[in-house]
Amino acid sequence: MISRTSAKAIADAYHSRYTFTPRHSSSSSFKYYRDTLYDFLYVNGFEAWLLNAFKAVSSTHPRALREFIMRIHTGESLSPATPNWSWPQRLTFGQRILVDLAQSLIRERHTDPKFETYGDDDKQAVDAMQRALELDGYIFRDGILWIPEASVIQEGEEVGVLEGLMKALQLPDVPTLQHHLKLSTEHYQQSRWDDSIANSRKVLEGVLQQAAARHASAILKKPLSPEMIDKPVTIRDYLEREGLLEKKEKDAISKVYGLLSETGGHPYIAARDQARLMRHLALTFAQFVLLRLEGAFEAQPRR
Repeated sequence: MISRTSAKAIADAYHSRYTFTPRHSSSSSFKYYRDTLYDFLYVNGFEAWLLNAFKAVSSTHPRALREFIMRIHTGESLSPATPNWSWPQRLTFGQRILVDLAQSLIRERHTDPKFETYGDDDKQAVDAMQRALELDGYIFRDGILWIPEASVIQEGEEVGVLEGLMKALQLPDVPTLQHHLKLSTEHYQQSRWDDSIANSRKVLEGVLQQAAARHASAILKKPLSPEMIDKPVTIRDYLEREGLLEKKEKDAISKVYGLLSETGGHPYIAARDQARLMRHLALTFAQFVLLRLEGAFEAQPRR
């Protein structure tokens, strides 16, 4: 979920990019480039009502655009367009809009050569926004702002960081991993705590297996033997031997795998919290291994 800190960073980035106030000048010198912003949002696929809402933002109040975006986070800016919605519905919708706003501006920052001609304040504001979102767990890759899997439990629609990495790295059997990832979410939502943990373990185990297989085929140019793939211990040993994991990291993953295999064996923790924490551990280590695999690919000499 996008935090208030990140929502303000998004607001700051748009304020920097689409307004102008000369230093040591009065508020009468303030400019809001509403037409430029309208065009930017239009080509990025935002709906008409939101385009018009941005165009209606005051052009005389220096904080108007910034506050309008921050109020998307609280749902206030959305209330005129959603008169029959509850506030929780507006908050959820606001999260999606903020993700789209951030993604569009970060994409422009990284892909549009003209952005380099803009002022340093604009570039620094977008970079600060991206760093703030990364602290919330959001990762920008291949033009998409991938959301943390923790948010997918609530939202269930956007592409998560882990799923995005699976596809980008071309793991051998992404659909199976997606299946267990989906079940870990659905079972959590259905209060089937043990089943959620079991599928989280299958995601971690599957990622380790497929990361090793992908590494072997892409870098060593030979497939792993079926005997190795079927044994979690030998897979972890392979990942350590090939430098994708250090020993302490392999040991940590082994301990987490053991915890995931002992559902119901953690006293003094509510079943819901246990499922949530075990899922978080499994997906965090799965993401860690995939990022290591990505680094290994990037370190290969280009031909």
